[in-house]
Amino acid sequence: MLNRASHLLLGSFVLCSFGTTWAADENVSNKIHHHYQAPRALGMGDAFVAVANDYSAIFYNPAGLARRENGQINLSMNFAGTTKFMDLYKDLEDINGSGKNEPDKQTDYFNLIEKNYGSYYSLRLAPLEGIWVRPKWGVALIPADVSVQMSMHRQVGPAINTTVYADTTLAVGYGDDVHDVSHGRLSWGVTGKFVNRGFMSKPITATELAADTEVIKKEDLKEGYTIDADVGVLWTPELPDESFWSLLRLTRPTFGAVVRNVAETGFGQSMKLINKEGGDEKPERLYRVLDVGSRWEYPSFWIFGGRGVLDVRDIGHPRFNWRKGLHLGFEFDWTVASWWKGHYRVGMSQGFWTAGLSAELGIFNLDLVSYADDVGTYNTAIESRVYATKLSLDF
Repeated sequence: MLNRASHLLLGSFVLCSFGTTWAADENVSNKIHHHYQAPRALGMGDAFVAVANDYSAIFYNPAGLARRENGQINLSMNFAGTTKFMDLYKDLEDINGSGKNEPDKQTDYFNLIEKNYGSYYSLRLAPLEGIWVRPKWGVALIPADVSVQMSMHRQVGPAINTTVYADTTLAVGYGDDVHDVSHGRLSWGVTGKFVNRGFMSKPITATELAADTEVIKKEDLKEGYTIDADVGVLWTPELPDESFWSLLRLTRPTFGAVVRNVAETGFGQSMKLINKEGGDEKPERLYRVLDVGSRWEYPSFWIFGGRGVLDVRDIGHPRFNWRKGLHLGFEFDWTVASWWKGHYRVGMSQGFWTAGLSAELGIFNLDLVSYADDVGTYNTAIESRVYATKLSLDF
């Protein structure tokens, strides 16, 4: 069994070792953008590779689909952002609607950027998300997942570095067990993804803002679509009965690995759904990366249970380093009844604390989370604190 598991995990590493041979696409942001994020995972440090036991397994680790015992439909609305994003938006709108002439507006934009120099703002919206999973398979549709990041910089002149992702995703996943394993449980899975992306990343100067008050225009978005796949494995070893292993058996360790975006073909073609006049420039690609992780369950006590997790994510990404790649966390469950339960979470992601909670009452679910993006350079960490809410119906 160890042989088989090690071969499969090694295969994942080998796939990734062909690596991201492309240079990083043009991007004024230093943040690692994740194509999909779930509040539950974010609250526990975004370490979820070896957990993957809910509907989000289709994106975090499709091998988790092999371990589902029942069906689940999740319909949700997702909102995330920094606390002062809307204040910045209002300031920009106030200058735009001030009725001043262009030179005076340019001065106001100049002063606004100077006043907020070094500040980071972000907003991410997925107004509708639908995922349906059943034992061994799942489908997901995210019509719009829009992420905006802005940072104030002094370059040739004061500028707002602006990065936008606008993704539409259709995904189909399948997972199963390797049935001839004699000492533990080994599962595998694959998720095929169709992603249409609009993308913009550039500095916008005070002069440009005064001449054209729209910070983000559809005409500036590079657009394309791609078809790719994630391949994952989960391994839960069967530990010996000797007393030496007794404590470890109580934690029921599970290990996982996922190679994301195996083909890494980039967004080579465009259907021009967003920017109908778009040219030949293509959006930032979905990078081929490797995520590895582990899960350790706590012994259940009364209505409580939980787990600890540790992941290394985004190995192979052009902006990867060990600070950005390390994720760890803890999740604490409480269950009063099958229709009334919740979770508390804490963790560390990219060197910054995370915390979250979930409350489930019948089919109504509420997720709240705070986490941080590392928007700094390779050698310097810079925290951008984000708060997120997810409202969902769970069947």
